Formats: sequence, C-alpha cells, structure tokens
Amino acid sequence: MKRITSILKDNFGFIGTAAILGLTILMTTRASAQDIYEIEQTFDQPFNMLHINKGWDVRLFQAPTGSPTTVVLQTRCAEFFEEGNEPQIIEMKKFDKKDSWLYLKPNTSMPHSTVVEIHTAQPIDEIHLYNDARLTIAHYDFDSVNLDVYIDTNATLVIDTMNNRWSTSFTLHDATLDLRHFSGRHIHLWTYGNSTVTAGKINAFRFWQRLSANTKCDIASTDSVQHLFVKHRKPFNNAANFTSLSLTFGLDVSSALQGTDDARYGSPYNTLGEFGIYEQLCTNSVPLGGRWSWHPGLELAYRVRLLDNVVKADAGHLVLDDSYGALVPQQYLDYFTIGLPVTLNYTFDKKWHTFAKGFYFKLTPMYNCNQELVTQTLNEHNHWVTRHDKDLDVLNRFNLRTAVGLNLGMLGFHSIEFFMDLFPTYKASAGAPQTRMFGVLYHF
Repeated sequence: MKRITSILKDNFGFIGTAAILGLTILMTTRASAQDIYEIEQTFDQPFNMLHINKGWDVRLFQAPTGSPTTVVLQTRCAEFFEEGNEPQIIEMKKFDKKDSWLYLKPNTSMPHSTVVEIHTAQPIDEIHLYNDARLTIAHYDFDSVNLDVYIDTNATLVIDTMNNRWSTSFTLHDATLDLRHFSGRHIHLWTYGNSTVTAGKINAFRFWQRLSANTKCDIASTDSVQHLFVKHRKPFNNAANFTSLSLTFGLDVSSALQGTDDARYGSPYNTLGEFGIYEQLCTNSVPLGGRWSWHPGLELAYRVRLLDNVVKADAGHLVLDDSYGALVPQQYLDYFTIGLPVTLNYTFDKKWHTFAKGFYFKLTPMYNCNQELVTQTLNEHNHWVTRHDKDLDVLNRFNLRTAVGLNLGMLGFHSIEFFMDLFPTYKASAGAPQTRMFGVLYHF
C-alpha cells in the first residue's frame, strides 16, 4: 500500500486544511487475476452543484449527514498511479458565498471503463452531464430542493430511486434518461432532439412533459395523471422545431462611424445621429446542444436620420442649400428597413437570471426602402409647412448589421444590444463619405 498526501486546489487557490486528501492506492486481485487500482480522495469543502465532464462513468451515493465527501477512482491501468503521474480529475469552482461546483475535468487520457464513485452528504441543486458522460444514482433523497438536471448530447443518466419533496427538472438534449422510481411534489421533463426517456413509477403532485417530436418516451405508470400536461412539438422541418412566435418592440440610437479621411464637414450627408423604432417578430429558440440555441425573425423598422447641414434633393442625391438664409429649416432623412435577423443565444445558469438570462449574437441582412427628405419651414403665418422629396436614391439598398446583446428580462427591458453596420450607409455614387452606423438598441 502506498499513501500520498496533498492538498486539493480550486480556481481560487487552496481550499484549506479541511480539504487535505488521503490518496490511497490499493491493488486488489480478482478471480480474473487482473488488478484494480483505486485512489480515494476525501475533503470537506461544501458544494451545491455537480458537473461531470465527458468521458466519465460516475456513480453517485448519498452519504450519512455530516460525512465528508469522498471520491473514489477505479481503473485497471497501473501506469496512472506511478509516482508523479497520479491523475488530477477534481476541481472545486467557487463563484460566491452560496454557489460552488464539484467539477470532474474531461477524461482525455484514461480508459472510458474507469469508474468514479462520489459519496457525499452535500445538498445538491444542480447536476450537469456534459457530452458523452454517464451518471448512475442508486438512491438519493433530496431534502426539499429545486433540483435542475441538464443532460447534454450522448450523455446518460440512470436513476434507480429519487425522492425530492419539492421541484425536480430534467432537460435533455439528444440524451438518455432512465428514471425507474421517482417521488416528489413537482417534476418537469423537457426534451430536445432525439432524446430517449424510460420511466417506471412516477409519484408526483404535478408532472409536466414537454417533448420534442423525435423523443422516445416510455412511462410505465404515474399517479399524477390529473396534473399531467403533455406538449408534443411538431417539427417545421427535419432539423428544427418552431412552435411559437413572439412580438417585441424596440428603440435604437446610432451615430456615424467613419475614418478621418471621410469626415468632410461640408458634406450634405453629415449626420447628427439616427433614431429608429421597430417591431420584431421571432420564433421560439431551437436548441443546438448545451446552453446554446438559435432562432430566426423578421424586423420592420422606421428610421429618422438628423442632418447636420441644410440640404436639398437634386437628381436623387443631396446637395448643400444656402437659399434659406437665417431661417434654418428642420430637416431629416427618413426611410424604412426590412430585416431578417438570425440570432445565436447562450443561456446563463439560473443563478445569474437576476441580472441577465443570457447573451446573444445576431446577424441581420437588411433592405432599405422609401427614402425621403423631409423639410419643415415656418410660413408667413408662423405655421409649419412640410415638404417631402421622395425621389432620393442615396442609401445602400442592402446592408448587413451585426450585434451582440444581453437578454435581460428585468426593469421592463427584454434585451439590450450594441450593433454596427458592416457595409457603408450611402451608395458610392451618391458622393457621400463612407460612413457606417453603430449604436445601442433596447427591446421592450
């Protein structure tokens, strides 16, 4: 027997003396005459989230209350336990005083037949299985928690018996869930893609199922039929499921981005800024795996660009106009845009939802139309007179807008984003500086 003593580190330094590990390497001879090697790691660092990365076969056991957490690694490969070659597979990631992870690093070198046993008495409220991970729970009795379980692509969760007197949520992305016995108050089942669910006896006050069209679901029995809500998502095509639409409104403020060589003060196209109001119609988000999803949409916008100089329309272009003298008119260039945004979303962990639900990247091809110059002047009766010059052809008909934003879900805002046009605002033939607009936009 060989004993090694060390200290487990997390991303923020040493955990402390309570986390001193006893790494014990044992060699046991079975009937097959093949050796099994074990490393046992014991520590007292508290955690409430369990993240299991790819390539591991993990068994979770509930330890008696007050017991330290023990992680046991079992493999038949002795070379991993030679002096100085011991595997470091565990990290503790602490975010704040409340939340911390027990994190199994990706298995990049050990055989996938390696078994990891986790014995813990810690109350867990989140379990995340990454791609190609497997977790088996023989029996676990949660003490009335909001438990969220995320199962990524090709991952498998097997539960023989689970009890939770509050709420349990399972979210599957092309994954497998084998839930043999469950009892609790609320259970939520969300599936995406080609997931497989096998369930035995479900004993819950309420049981929600929201299943993708390609999910294979076999539930033996449940005593919560009177509270059963099932929604099968019908596919729009073979690749994605679009089942709902949402309508939001937005306001944006933008300014011109241009190089010093193009900043011509005397240009009739110089702008003080631009304001826009628009409607956005979007589908529901379609998962891509993990916390990523995407959705397409349609934008209809009306935009007003304030002009820095007094101008007039001449053969479809803008030219400077000094005929007004001291009576400076109010002028602006207005137009409509039609956009087809495609948005890539990333959803934050629920503990961040107080501040933001996630972030997104958006790319929007836009078509500009109905350009006109609006001029307002005072007549001899001190009344405003408005003239519309609609034969303009100064804006690029097509543009491509890129944006990055935050999904807020707070303070009355749906989201806030920062955007920039990738193509010049004006046509090259208009004799305008090659400006591009950038700014900020609020959804509500």
